[in-house]
Amino acid sequence: MKYILFFFSLLLISCGTANKPVTESQASQVKQWASDKEFTIESDWAIPFGGSQINLIGNPNSLTFDGTTVSAYLPFFGERQSGYVLDGGGIEFDGEPENLQMLYNQKKQSSTIKFDISEKGEDYQVTIILYDNKKSTITVNSSQRDMMRYNGEVEALPESEE
Repeated sequence: MKYILFFFSLLLISCGTANKPVTESQASQVKQWASDKEFTIESDWAIPFGGSQINLIGNPNSLTFDGTTVSAYLPFFGERQSGYVLDGGGIEFDGEPENLQMLYNQKKQSSTIKFDISEKGEDYQVTIILYDNKKSTITVNSSQRDMMRYNGEVEALPESEE
């Protein structure tokens, strides 16, 4: 019986150390990218409204915040709610966000950025959550399509070559 308890205790301890804590440097780095609004996200997964996850590895997609502008190309998998055909298949926008809101949640160790943007007659409400461990979630509500969610990783903007 002692051996079973010892083995069980060892198993619990080893499972507990599998979670890597977020370093202070990593957390402050992600917070800085969010506050400067200078980051890029590449998503690994797309989750359509009412659907299952779709692997995006190898498929082009991105959302980039560069100071005062935001641009995105995110593949779309779902139903369109409009009566006419939209250009392209993905969610695409490029411009200045409106109604920009930013909030840091200490308990969840995440920065939340919300904004509205319009492109080609379609209105988007976008929520981005940047976690201190560099994971990200993007939720896009559209005036003409089903909601989509994307999970991926956030990075700093590449250094500009001048």
